[in-house]
Amino acid sequence: SSGINAEYGGHEYLKEMEPLGWIHTQPNELPQLAPQDVTMHAKVMSENMSWNGEKTIIITCSFTPGSCSLTAYKLTPSGYEWGRQNKDTSSTPQGYLPSHYEKVQMLLSDRFLGFFMVPAESSWNYNFMGVRHSSSMKYDLELATPKEYYHELHRPAHFLNFSSMENPDADFEDRFA
Repeated sequence: SSGINAEYGGHEYLKEMEPLGWIHTQPNELPQLAPQDVTMHAKVMSENMSWNGEKTIIITCSFTPGSCSLTAYKLTPSGYEWGRQNKDTSSTPQGYLPSHYEKVQMLLSDRFLGFFMVPAESSWNYNFMGVRHSSSMKYDLELATPKEYYHELHRPAHFLNFSSMENPDADFEDRFA
């Protein structure tokens, strides 16, 4: 599940900027744009007039074993209308169609410069934290380079497990004995 808090579409850092879209990181590649992404993009567009449906896109960044796959999409007019009105958050919402989006060409280049707005508390990746993320969360944004996908800030439970293993008084089985 992804989520953009729509109030950030008018953030002071974005004044006089043209929004290009947003990136949804996901653990595996999907054969289509998720209905939740169609809904999220349509709602952000409807609440922020600077988001032009012909120019703003959704990029899915899928972390597959040994690679990273990027795909860009834009909403069709019917996708925008469906997403704006959709209230069903299930994985198979009624009325969702592949015609609600189309894949668009994406060129990767170092000739265009931009910036990232990341949560001030540093963690942007909730993939390892279960249900802690909500699209209604309140958080401050700052200009910064996002932490890498597997950074320890995104997975505190993993590191707590490691620290409990380092307890010298604990009785652990020696699997190599």
